Amino acid sequence: MKKSFFLILILFVCAQFSAARTIAHKRAERMSVGMNISYLDNWWNGTKAKIYGDFAKTSEAAKREKMFADIARAGFKTVRIPINFGAWANYEKPYKWENQEGLKLADSFVKWASDNKLNAIIDLHHVEFDGSVKGAAATERVVWLWREIAERYKNTDPEKVFFELRNEPHDIKADEWRRQAEEIIKAIRKIAPNHTLIVGFHDWNSRQALIESEPFKDSNIIYTFHYYDPFLFTHQGATWSNKGLAEMKNIPFPWKETFSAKAPQNVDDTCVVGLINTYEKDSQEAKMSADLKTAKDWSEKHKVPVFIGEFGSFTRYAAEADRCRHAETVYKIFGKLKIPNAWWEWDGGFNMFKKGATEIADCMRKAVDSFEAQK
Repeated sequence: MKKSFFLILILFVCAQFSAARTIAHKRAERMSVGMNISYLDNWWNGTKAKIYGDFAKTSEAAKREKMFADIARAGFKTVRIPINFGAWANYEKPYKWENQEGLKLADSFVKWASDNKLNAIIDLHHVEFDGSVKGAAATERVVWLWREIAERYKNTDPEKVFFELRNEPHDIKADEWRRQAEEIIKAIRKIAPNHTLIVGFHDWNSRQALIESEPFKDSNIIYTFHYYDPFLFTHQGATWSNKGLAEMKNIPFPWKETFSAKAPQNVDDTCVVGLINTYEKDSQEAKMSADLKTAKDWSEKHKVPVFIGEFGSFTRYAAEADRCRHAETVYKIFGKLKIPNAWWEWDGGFNMFKKGATEIADCMRKAVDSFEAQK
C-alpha cells in the first residue's frame, strides 16, 4: 500500500514538473548563447523621399550569408534577425507591400540561419521609425504586418523559428502596448498556432518594465528584456543615446579608484550625471547579479521563460580588456541564472572582433565560453 502511495506521489510530482515546463521553456533552453545580425533593420540608410523603403541592398545583404556560417562555427546556437518589415509597406489603408525585394532578403536571412542549423528569431524591428513616420506603429498596421509575416513563415520549423512581436516598444504607455501585443498575438495564432513568440514590454524592453508586468494568457511565449548595464560603460561614445554619452570615453570596467569622469559643461542631462555618480556601484558584479536575478525571480514566479535579446558594449572608446571583463561578468551571471541570450551584434559597432579583424578576440571567446562553464 505504501509503495503504491509513493509511486502515485512521484508520478504526480513529475506530472506537475512537466506541466510547469512548457514547450516555451524547452525551446528557450535550446536557444543558449545567441548573436544579433544587424542589417535589415538599418532603415536610416534609406532615402527619406522614399520613406526609407530602399534602405536594404541585395549586394550588401548577400555579404551576410557567410556571417551566418561564422556565427554557427563560433558556437552560437541562435541568431536574432532584426528586420524592419514596416519600411517595405505603405502607411495608409488598404495596407500592401511596396518592396518585394526587401521581403526576399528577409527570406534569405531566415534560410541562411536554417542552413547553418541555427535557431532564428524573426524580430520586427524599428517599426515606429523613432516616430519619424506618421502611422507606422499604429496597432492596425502592426497587426497587418504580423498577419503577413506569420503567413510568410508559418511553414518554418516551430522548434527552430521564433516570432518576436516588436523590438523595444517605447513612447507608448504600458496598457497601450499590452493591448497592441494582445491583438498581435491573436492575429498570429490564427495563422501560426505552434510557433513560440518572444515578447518584451514597454520602456524599451527594460528589465523594470518586465518585472512590473504580468505575462499574457498564451502559454507559448518567451519573455524578453535588454540588458546594457552599466550604461555609462556600454554606451560610452554613443552619439544616438543620452546627451553627453558621446563625449564619455576611457570608462574602465569595473570602476577603479583612479576613475574620474565629468559630464561635458554643456550637458544638463541628469541621466548622464547620475550614471557617473553611481558608476562605482553599478559596475560591481554583485549589483549586476542582483538586478538580473529579479528578472529570473519573475520568470520563476510566473512559470515562464525569459531571454535577453540584446546586451553588449560599444567599441568606440572602451578598451578591449574592459569590454572582455564586462562580457565575462555578464555571461557568467547569465550562465548561473540559466538565461539564454543574444549579444548585440556580430559585425557592427558592438562587435566582439579583434581590432581590425573579423574574428572573435581571444578574451571575448573566453567570455562566451563562461556561460556554459556555469552549468
